Amino acid sequence: MVKHVAGIHASFLLAMPIGAPSTIGIRMRLLVITIFTALILPTSARSECKVAPQPQLETAPVEIETSAGKHLFIVELAVTGQQRTCGLMMRKQLDPHSGMLFKQPSIGPAWFWMKNTPQPLDMLFLDKGGRVLMLAKHTIPYSKNPYGTSGNVAAVLEVTAGTASRLSIKIGDRIVFNWFEEK
Repeated sequence: MVKHVAGIHASFLLAMPIGAPSTIGIRMRLLVITIFTALILPTSARSECKVAPQPQLETAPVEIETSAGKHLFIVELAVTGQQRTCGLMMRKQLDPHSGMLFKQPSIGPAWFWMKNTPQPLDMLFLDKGGRVLMLAKHTIPYSKNPYGTSGNVAAVLEVTAGTASRLSIKIGDRIVFNWFEEK
């Protein structure tokens, strides 16, 4: 049986000649680079934003439930591949009670970067119930470093840096929106 590794047919590993270390080394490096690209780099790192900043997207109210209370935000909804790729790139300002909610194409690991994003953000990685799985606070503008988790992410909410601290948002707090299952 031939295994698939990150969507790559791995039969070429079985066909490697024994005693050919340079060939094996090259193939292993290629495999590592391919896996890294497929799993670690954000989707937007593998595609380009065609229009930045993108026009304002459809908005909707979301409620952030924390131990300090409930907080209403009006967020843009990034649902298509192009909308997710562009995100908040080149947006110079974000209001304190606004943000962008990214719906993942499927539940699983999620990694984001700050390429072409001029303002620091807080990123909330959310499970299918809208619970915060992971927080990335005060992300670095223009950075290509990945922020994220290998957990089961259904959506990501990006808000102005400092929001998580100001509202006392913690792991396990909940975002209420119709994308998430009631719990």
